[in-house]
Amino acid sequence: MSFLRAHGEKQKQERVQQIIDATIKLYDEIGYDKITFSKIALNLNFSRINLYNYFSCKEDIFLLILMQEIRQMVADAEVSFTAPIDDLDAFCQKWAAMLLRHERLLSIFSITNTIILAGASDEQHKEFRQQMYVDYCRLAAVARVALPQLDAEQAIRFIDLENSFALVLYPASCEYKKANNITIFSEIGYGTREFIPQFIAYLKVVLAGLLT
Repeated sequence: MSFLRAHGEKQKQERVQQIIDATIKLYDEIGYDKITFSKIALNLNFSRINLYNYFSCKEDIFLLILMQEIRQMVADAEVSFTAPIDDLDAFCQKWAAMLLRHERLLSIFSITNTIILAGASDEQHKEFRQQMYVDYCRLAAVARVALPQLDAEQAIRFIDLENSFALVLYPASCEYKKANNITIFSEIGYGTREFIPQFIAYLKVVLAGLLT
């Protein structure tokens, strides 16, 4: 691909999406730490210097990736939960499965506050926070569709709590270790659990506390 500098806002947005797509491809192949502007540019047949016309650092690219991943997860939730679910166990199972369909989101989000934001620009950080609030309000609305007994405040609280635990739980899960070729020592029996059973147990505790 000949990656010439964009002219006009539409073309610029197309270039930004191409940069995002190339970075996602690299992330899936080599992980966050090994990604550099030079490698992103090489994947686009674009000079590293010209890449700075769009982004000042790779952290800003990853915040845009994360915003895109969150929107995809919320859209998934909106089509997955369209009616009340009377059985809390069934809701927890379905919610956990929905979240695990977005492993890239969980993986990137787990390093956002500790690594990505340390190098991101204030401008991109602010945009990320604003968009995340909008998307998580949408997600809270989804939770209320599935669980009408939650009021608006409880639904937001539910999203805050389930999200926080998921970001801690996923990097310790078997799914994350398998995706990143990390050895699992089954004979030890600690650090060998799968995401969904643990997350379901947590969701049950959270919902029991919110609904009593």
